[in-house]
Amino acid sequence: MQKNPLTSTFLFPGQGAYLAGVFSASRQDFPVIAAELSQVDEYSLRAGGPAVTSLLTDPSSPGLDRLLERDVPALSLAIFASQIVAARLYQEEFGLSPSLLVGHSFGEFAALVVSGALTLEEGVALVVARDRALRASGASGGMVAIEAGFRRVEHLVAAMADRGLSIAADNAYDQVVVSGADSAVAQLASVAGALGVKATVLRVPYPFHNQRLLGQANELFARTVSSITTRVPRIAVHSPVLGRRAETSADVAEVLSSHLVRPVRFLDALHTIRAEGETRFIECGARSTLVDLAAATVAGITTSAPFRRRADVTSVLAEVRVLGAGAETARPAPVVEPVPAQRVTSAPSESVDDESGLVETKVLGELKTLYAEAVGYPADVFEDEVELEADLGIDSIRQTELLQRARKRYDVPEADHIRITDYTTLESIAGLIVELSRQGERV
Repeated sequence: MQKNPLTSTFLFPGQGAYLAGVFSASRQDFPVIAAELSQVDEYSLRAGGPAVTSLLTDPSSPGLDRLLERDVPALSLAIFASQIVAARLYQEEFGLSPSLLVGHSFGEFAALVVSGALTLEEGVALVVARDRALRASGASGGMVAIEAGFRRVEHLVAAMADRGLSIAADNAYDQVVVSGADSAVAQLASVAGALGVKATVLRVPYPFHNQRLLGQANELFARTVSSITTRVPRIAVHSPVLGRRAETSADVAEVLSSHLVRPVRFLDALHTIRAEGETRFIECGARSTLVDLAAATVAGITTSAPFRRRADVTSVLAEVRVLGAGAETARPAPVVEPVPAQRVTSAPSESVDDESGLVETKVLGELKTLYAEAVGYPADVFEDEVELEADLGIDSIRQTELLQRARKRYDVPEADHIRITDYTTLESIAGLIVELSRQGERV
């Protein structure tokens, strides 16, 4: 495979960066995937943790919600493992050389392993110990993402007069995350909504970056960190927790032993590293969370997220080549105020019989508006080939309802052979609508 000498900033996301079977379509082409996952499983089992290979190679594996309910330790290790595998692929298969490593929250663990500050075995053992400390502490709570600037959110939190609420992450100009007890988080989201500010309660197992609620867990975990001999990173690491480079072994230990309670200053990190001349960013792991934030925040950059979905080798290579082409692929993340969608549900039925050859494109554009209005997302999140459930969390029941809306919108007949699970993207739904219209099938 042709090597690419480009240097890039490797971004390692945190909680939520999980996609069941993310490597299922590419594992046969890249032996490093199986080798790396096997090593992670071996080290984890040795430390008393779970095995996660099947979670990342079998698309029928449990999704995010199910793992949050039943197996958070497996979810954590799967997120970590997917980042390690992605980074190894970029380096060994594509010849990408990381000029800088940046982890967001839990993503700092993988970034430190890739930097050489930790061995893979140490990294896996720390992930297992981290979940053990969180469970032992009895910590509970959640997080909410608020689409407003830092100062406004700071004032909103102060007005709540709840000492358990804490600003956990400053991610973008219009995205700040707050953590706290479940009831306080729900109340904050309700108050923000009443003020016209969009707030989304996140699917996370704990109130991360909250000293009051996770202080005990952090102390327990810090004891494990103190038993590890950390090293000076061989590849530069910028820590959004420290707010600077992690340059010494003591810096590495500080990141690990405080990451559960310190806030994440990702917005500041983006500005700092962009000012230093970094212009190419690639997501290590599933989805495209951090490159989307970067693309929506700083100008003049090129971004890539090869594993934003279950991609085969062709798609992965195409994504990586974008860095060399200098073309920006990531669209603004769904963290900005959405443009109100035009209402279409009450519009009269419209035929899709069009001989121009562009009919599916026309239908797809209209479906983006219809689906965005129905689920409350900006239309921009329905980017090319994004999976409705795996990427956007729209379950099959909701998808069935939306398909019925689309069918009525275009006055096309139902068909009893349709299985909604066979149509996982908006492009495939648009194609189905056109097909049904042309065939005139009836139940």
